[in-house]
Amino acid sequence: MESKVFRLKRIRAQIRRLLPLFFLFVALLIMVLVRSDSPAVTEIRTILWEYITPVVSVVKRPVLWIKSGTEGVKDLIFTYQNNIELKQENQDLKKWQLQALKLQTENIELKRHFNYKISNKVKEIMAEIVLDEGGEFGRSFVVQAGREQGVKKGMLAFGPVGLFGRITHVGKKYSRLMPMTDYMSHVPVYVGQEKKVAFLIGDNTDRPYLQFTDEKEYAQKNDIVFSSGYMGIYPSNLPIGRVDQENENAPRVLLFENINGLTFVRLIDFGLTENLLSEDLESL
Repeated sequence: MESKVFRLKRIRAQIRRLLPLFFLFVALLIMVLVRSDSPAVTEIRTILWEYITPVVSVVKRPVLWIKSGTEGVKDLIFTYQNNIELKQENQDLKKWQLQALKLQTENIELKRHFNYKISNKVKEIMAEIVLDEGGEFGRSFVVQAGREQGVKKGMLAFGPVGLFGRITHVGKKYSRLMPMTDYMSHVPVYVGQEKKVAFLIGDNTDRPYLQFTDEKEYAQKNDIVFSSGYMGIYPSNLPIGRVDQENENAPRVLLFENINGLTFVRLIDFGLTENLLSEDLESL
């Protein structure tokens, strides 16, 4: 009996010693699957999306329904006590409405200023964001639209306000969307009315930074940043953001589109990616 107990203790001790190595191996494997761009790993990752994403989507919906129902019951119970707060919220909503009208007017002015116009001939697909792959090593989204819905690699992603990313991988029913904030994103842009040439580079923060092709160039706060059309991947004159922080080495840009909290996106095919190599798409 004692020998069996001793053997069990020894096995447990060995397992405890091996557990850190096992978890380290799993972590490294996850890093490779998430960030590797080799065809084999990309294919494995796409297959995993096809099986995992529907499960996540189905599991998420009852949770959202329960949460919504709970909030509704709480609202009914505390309606009388929160009457004053509701009046204050009503005033706040009016302020937000005025702010929204102001932003809408500003957006119209930007479109007019940069001749920003999406032709009715371009292909447009509405897609739901079903998974946010945010992490320390990058950020991307999985949208519920793939080859069956007509999604193509290189299609541009727009929110309610404007451009914020592009499709990098396409599966049968789901696709991966890389925002401009991801550290693998390098977008050729113009800065300001002088159209200074630069690249908008993501570093996994909410504000990507500018890298000018001419080291002597610099950006001023509130300069508008828009696509240059260089390499033919992005159409020219698409408003992207505004210089938010002045820095001689790497000015920060606040995107017009707030990607946090997005649930639906517009995927638009401008017909500019048909003749491009896949390597070019991965680097931008």
